[in-house]
Amino acid sequence: MDLISLIEQMSPLAFPFLAPRPWAAPPSPPPLSSPSAPPLPLLYCGRGDKKTAKGKRFNHSFGNARPRNKNKGRGPPRVPKPPAPRKKDRFEDDEKVTIEIDE
Repeated sequence: MDLISLIEQMSPLAFPFLAPRPWAAPPSPPPLSSPSAPPLPLLYCGRGDKKTAKGKRFNHSFGNARPRNKNKGRGPPRVPKPPAPRKKDRFEDDEKVTIEIDE
């Protein structure tokens, strides 16, 4: 008996990872002619859904799911105030400093 035939006989016992596995057949690609199901659309729930009232509130928008209430007021109209006087810059003063340069 030569060495190669001895190794071939011993390989399933000594090296079980080299033994053929009948249950682990390689996956076959799907046939090209079979119709595949369309991918499922992404479902949004909660704040990310622009079609729900919660999503509209999160997005600060209005629509059919969150109609704008015309009867709901925004309070009394505001009276325009005159512009505030300019604040004095604390680093700006009208003090003049004279500098004498000795040459």
